[in-house]
Amino acid sequence: MQWTPAGRQAVGQPLLYLGSTGGASMAWMPPKLVRAAVFPGSTDPGPWSVAGQVGDTDRPYLVAAFNGGFKPSDFTGTITSFGHAFRDPAPGVASFVAFADGTFTVGMWGRDVGPSPNVVAIRQNLAMLVDGGAPTAAAASPGNWGASVAGVATMRSGIGVDANGGLVWAGGRLSPGDLAAALVAGGAVRGMELDINPQWVNFNLYQPDQDGVVHGQPVYGATSPDRYLSSNSRDFIAVLVRGTVIPTAPEQVGLRPLHTEARVP
Repeated sequence: MQWTPAGRQAVGQPLLYLGSTGGASMAWMPPKLVRAAVFPGSTDPGPWSVAGQVGDTDRPYLVAAFNGGFKPSDFTGTITSFGHAFRDPAPGVASFVAFADGTFTVGMWGRDVGPSPNVVAIRQNLAMLVDGGAPTAAAASPGNWGASVAGVATMRSGIGVDANGGLVWAGGRLSPGDLAAALVAGGAVRGMELDINPQWVNFNLYQPDQDGVVHGQPVYGATSPDRYLSSNSRDFIAVLVRGTVIPTAPEQVGLRPLHTEARVP
């Protein structure tokens, strides 16, 4: 598939690429230039100290944000961030994990990733959808992937990582198998389903306006331009400019560490 640069840049390089394949809208973000954070919602799994939005200090570095996974009552596992955990991580569950050094991954908890002092955020949801660079056998069984309000092909979103650690996002009116195939087409070697159904699937990009104020731009789904810049009831994943050293410059670009980052006990 073909990727097209979109949104803001850092060190002269795009931070976000958009594309499409098989009815899915796609996004890819380079691992060495961005970092990711899991933000709890004001209601799910809150209330925590963060009221479901990216704060003023972090907004200048915001690249993209998109929905998290199922409501806490509908999945087994944890939402962990900002030094707090809603339940313990569950073994064998697909997990998006962010680390203190700015890297991130998607994998099975207990096999690809596990407890570590460097873990700062975890978002678990269901089983692996993509593994070993291919859809899992479970991807062919729609009943494994949540209650759809629109048949097997409902709005679905997923996230994965490619062989170099790049972040791959996919969303569309898709079956679980189609979502898995889209992630694979985007280069994902491991991937997981996030939330499903029309009102919950969304993706925004963000960049500063001429006045320096950061605003959002809807890319996909049921969203508004400045979603995640005001209180959101559900958890979400935000992608920010990573602290990047320019060899010929006296200081780095971006954010290190994330202002709101806290290690998981």
